[in-house]
Amino acid sequence: MASRKDEVLQLLNELNQKVTAIDVASKLGMDRANASRYLNDLFKEQKIDKLSGKPVYYEAKQQAAEGIQNEQTEGTAFDRLIGSEQSLKVSIQQAKAAILYPPNGLHTLILGKTGTGKSLFAECMYQFAKESAMIPSEAPFISFNCADYAQNPQLLFGHIFGVVKGAYTGAEETREGLLAQADGGILFLDEIHRLPPEGQEMLFTFIDKGEYRPLGESAKVHRAQVEIIGATTESPDNFLLETFTRRIPMTITLPQLSERNLEERYQMVEFFLKQEARRLNQPIRVHRQALIAFLLYHASANVGQLQRDLKLACAKAFLHYKTKAANYILIEQDDLPIHVQKGLLHMKDEPEKLNRLIDINKTIFKFADASEASQDLHVELNDVYQAIQDKAEELLKEGKDQSELEAELYVDVDQYFHDYMVQLPTQQTAKEIIDPEVWELTEEVYDIAEKRLSRSYNDKMKFAFSLHLQSTIERIREQKHIVHPDLNNVRKKYPKEFQVAIELSTTIEQALNIEIPFDEIGFLTMFLTAEVVDSMFVSESQVEVLVLMHGRSTASSMVETVQELLSIESGTAIDMPLTMDVKTMYEKVKNRVLKLNPQKGVLILSDMGSLTSFGNMLTEELGIRTKTVTMTSTPVVLEAIRKASLGRGLEDIYQSCQQLFENKYKAHVLRTKPAKNAVILTCFTGEGVAEQLRMRIAPIIDESKVEIILLQFLHKDAFRERIDQLMEEYNILAIMGSVEFEYQNIPFFSALEVFSDGGLDIAKRIISDEVPYEKLIASLSGNLTAVDSVEELVYFLRKLISELQIQLNLILEPGVDIGMILHLAFLIERVQLGAVDREFPDLNEFVKQHMVEMQVTQQMMENVEREYQITIPQSEIAYLTQMMLANRVGAGSGE
Repeated sequence: MASRKDEVLQLLNELNQKVTAIDVASKLGMDRANASRYLNDLFKEQKIDKLSGKPVYYEAKQQAAEGIQNEQTEGTAFDRLIGSEQSLKVSIQQAKAAILYPPNGLHTLILGKTGTGKSLFAECMYQFAKESAMIPSEAPFISFNCADYAQNPQLLFGHIFGVVKGAYTGAEETREGLLAQADGGILFLDEIHRLPPEGQEMLFTFIDKGEYRPLGESAKVHRAQVEIIGATTESPDNFLLETFTRRIPMTITLPQLSERNLEERYQMVEFFLKQEARRLNQPIRVHRQALIAFLLYHASANVGQLQRDLKLACAKAFLHYKTKAANYILIEQDDLPIHVQKGLLHMKDEPEKLNRLIDINKTIFKFADASEASQDLHVELNDVYQAIQDKAEELLKEGKDQSELEAELYVDVDQYFHDYMVQLPTQQTAKEIIDPEVWELTEEVYDIAEKRLSRSYNDKMKFAFSLHLQSTIERIREQKHIVHPDLNNVRKKYPKEFQVAIELSTTIEQALNIEIPFDEIGFLTMFLTAEVVDSMFVSESQVEVLVLMHGRSTASSMVETVQELLSIESGTAIDMPLTMDVKTMYEKVKNRVLKLNPQKGVLILSDMGSLTSFGNMLTEELGIRTKTVTMTSTPVVLEAIRKASLGRGLEDIYQSCQQLFENKYKAHVLRTKPAKNAVILTCFTGEGVAEQLRMRIAPIIDESKVEIILLQFLHKDAFRERIDQLMEEYNILAIMGSVEFEYQNIPFFSALEVFSDGGLDIAKRIISDEVPYEKLIASLSGNLTAVDSVEELVYFLRKLISELQIQLNLILEPGVDIGMILHLAFLIERVQLGAVDREFPDLNEFVKQHMVEMQVTQQMMENVEREYQITIPQSEIAYLTQMMLANRVGAGSGE
């Protein structure tokens, strides 16, 4: 049996690709059930990896799973460990002594924090034992994690010592244990501190006498020759019996990553990048800033975390490569999580070592597998690369916009769900677009959740979930897979909700006769944990302009000059004396931003060096939007503060500063509007509700003139960034979706509104561009003097009129839109000039008759008052309400 299992392991190592049990059975000519058993045994022994999904795939375990083994092939197993002659030297000497100690070696305990490489070190001890002929070359190495069965001691003891049929309820057959399987070799017990005291006693009896009894065995004593290596992240004194630790004479402590030198860290980074290059079958390039960050950041989970963070950065770089038609894979600072980017704050700590390791004259560093043969992507890409590859190919075939991928790996899931729940439309016409079966199931699911979690959920939350569930069902039935980008953290952070989500998934599966993928359980969990906020977003103030400069007073002088010129107090200056280190400066900047509490984003104007990297860090750490302009001059500061004081958006100010810097900017002229028109359709996944919206609006759109773009909405900041990018190429006529998104002057239509006939008619008017807005702008440009930008005013009012129709539940007669915009434009002008003094006849009577409509109009006009800093008289609100009612479709002659 063992030899056939070895054949399976050898096959996976030779193929170096994902296989199923059927594949193995076919290639080795064995029964599928046996192939499946061998694969599961190898997985339990941690010799291969098992991938979730249907069908289940297996693959050879990646070399150096915890990342401390280099690529040398000569010398002993220990010589191949990074740091074998430096930080690991003492540990290796102890390990060799333990293996070589006569007659059969010493039992050993390996201590080390999570991610320090205990499992790999134990495997090296096993390889060294074979190399030194202390055990035969065919001797087994059995690996077992005690934590897997820590909650069930009987099952745990049965795995280690074996079990006799009938020993306990559920023991239906006699089964040999790990001690029997490891006879003549090594048994590695990971997380040995999870072994209960009675198990420790049974084990030290074996250590003393070489004898043990399987559970349920009373007469026969079993013997085995096994060297035991235990590993733990905890202090042995706290969790292991003293009688047990006395019987393990050798204790080896592995150093944390922070205790290892910079040269070793660089070798690890190099090894992992080459490993990923091998998997992708092409080189990976890394920007200097990103490489430095990886060398200097604090990895709390040690080498294991370093590997995971590098893997994530490679995945993001691969994402850019696939979605932006790049020529090569490049990891830049933006691709790194904020905790990695913070490594740049320590650049001054070891400058000499950094310069010795990293060529000071190079900006891009290339890491390639030595066996690199082709620039084409390998057919069998693994895990996240495969998901990205599949998604990109699918989108390319469908001709869709590929930006959906961007948000998937960058998302801050907690923040996203908070934003998503806050912005959802009301449930007013939910049953018009939600399948009754889905709505009924939603009610059932939340009844269960409320009982299990002692928590209540409002209708807005339920409506959000029903929309998601409906698109999920369609995705599953069409066999489309969606990847949750942060599933493991969700599981750890919300264990109760995750368990309830598993129960709910079973309810959904039984009700709809479908199979819920594991990733979907992560999304279900978030719908149980998200806070339901009744109010919409806090109204935005203005963009905060932050000027960061080297020198004792450079930034202060510049900002003071601009404030004096403009006679305003906007703008914040932070000086960085040359004696101040970067980390202190970053903390100073971060604290200042927290005090400012920016609602509309932060524009950073900096001169050079590390200050230019602060924007990305602030965005990641604080969740605020930032833009950075470098090589800043006083005119740039002047332009930024001037526009911010006028309430302009972050992207608008940023573009103006960039154009000014490039000497292409002309005062008071906005960017030329792109020639191409587009409508953005968005939802949680970018597929379900958005696709339904596409089918709804396609008949009313001339797609030769207006392009439909589907986007995934996972986080409002990432979505805003994508809209900013699209605005450089498209004139966006409207945004429609299940997640409310108010941005600049783009009209938004909720899914509920689009699926109602009235809302669709209003949307048709907007996206068909029936109203000649460009001509209107041209005609008003010479007649309005009090407004700063006629173009912005017209598009602002266009959005206002569309929203006002929706809120008043009416549709204006064709052509009235233009009149309403003209009326409001000149009204704003007159109010600003103080020339409004007309009265509305019988005002009190009108207000009494149309109280609801007046309130709606008043609320909508508050947006105008905020934007243009005016107060509109009650009489003008009444005139506007009267105009809307009198000119709606179907209004009687007496209206």
